[in-house]
Amino acid sequence: MMKFSTLAIAAAIGAMCASGPVFAKGKGGDDVIDGDMPRRPAGSTSGSGDTVEANCPTDPSGYDWQNATAKLVVAQSGEGSTVNVEVEDAVPNTHFTVWMRMKGGAGFNDAGSPWTGGGATPMCDSSNFTVLNDNSPWNNEAGSLVPLCNSIYTDSNGNGSLSVDVNFPMVGGAYPFQDSDGAQARPGGADDIPDVPTAIVDPRTGNGGPFLLRVISHCTDQANHGLSPATREAWFQYP
Repeated sequence: MMKFSTLAIAAAIGAMCASGPVFAKGKGGDDVIDGDMPRRPAGSTSGSGDTVEANCPTDPSGYDWQNATAKLVVAQSGEGSTVNVEVEDAVPNTHFTVWMRMKGGAGFNDAGSPWTGGGATPMCDSSNFTVLNDNSPWNNEAGSLVPLCNSIYTDSNGNGSLSVDVNFPMVGGAYPFQDSDGAQARPGGADDIPDVPTAIVDPRTGNGGPFLLRVISHCTDQANHGLSPATREAWFQYP
């Protein structure tokens, strides 16, 4: 289940959707993370080779959205988690997405996501896997201009938030790739992708990887590309 607040689809999309605030203490569990998500430098290069400086609208102050902040709260209970991300004072009217790290280092999860081989996968419940796959580049080159489960749209002030319930422990857990439908169209037509639980990388535990959770923007096409981050700009990450 996902909830969006202050959603504002960019002018190129031509629509706007808004709801009341949802950023709050996770329900039904203890807060295992409650902290800031540090801002990456505006000139830092994403995995696609893109930067905020190059791709995103210019900050009127001329300082590359230096006041932008993000906060993360994760609550866990049993086999589930509630993940809350709040972004403030970032580039306005823009599509952002939230990702969790799957590829570590020094032999830990060297292969990354078993579906894409990428270093991260969308911060979503596994029940959303089919929709994400349907909007991935191997099925839909254009992606989705409407919110998917890991989407945040900032409003005209650069504010937006996401609250999502997931069916796995975010901290110390594994993403349940075994819930994916083996009959789905897969990248490159591959038929040997292992549908197995894959541990989530947390650099705080010493298992490598540059982050646990990252927030990226899609300033060039305002689209969500499902299981692929595609062209993107890196904004925030935890820790």
